[in-house]
Amino acid sequence: MKKLVFGFTFLIAIFCAFAFNAQASTIYGYTSFSGSFESDNNDLSLAKVFTDFSNVVVSTDGGLDDYAPLLGDQSVTLGTFTFDPAVDSLIEEFWMIDYDSKIYSYDLLTSVISYSAENSIVINGTGIAHLTGFDDTDSIWVLSASGAGTVSTFTLSTSVPPDYQPSNTVPEPATMILFGLGLLGVAGLGRKKK
Repeated sequence: MKKLVFGFTFLIAIFCAFAFNAQASTIYGYTSFSGSFESDNNDLSLAKVFTDFSNVVVSTDGGLDDYAPLLGDQSVTLGTFTFDPAVDSLIEEFWMIDYDSKIYSYDLLTSVISYSAENSIVINGTGIAHLTGFDDTDSIWVLSASGAGTVSTFTLSTSVPPDYQPSNTVPEPATMILFGLGLLGVAGLGRKKK
């Protein structure tokens, strides 16, 4: 019986150790920004370049999952965005946030105009999200803009990874370790009674 309890306890400990070491470092989450920019044409359906992004901040809730620590209204740096009519090459650090000793940044890979009119445009595409302490992760983004004249307002949303769905159903390694320790305690109580 002792060997059975010891073997079972050993297997639980091994499982918990692997669960802890196998923790994925993929970025999960969603965040969005808003602000204003200038374009090279008053008619957004004819615009090819967005420049001079200003007053760009993280949306009120900061984001979900790995982006949750970001405070709303945190400043965001955006680079010039040229789409003529689509981007199929890397734009490094399209956006970047330096917050709480972590760097959040985004490399834009592709873009496609999904809707355009004189006073509004929607562009979406793919990119790579970066976050200190995590692996680079594929993602999707959407930029919606509206305005009249050369200055327009916009929102930019990023979902990481592309199929991101907010969820708390996956047990974290710490939970598995606590579960394993609980089983060890139960095994110890059973042994003590004998």
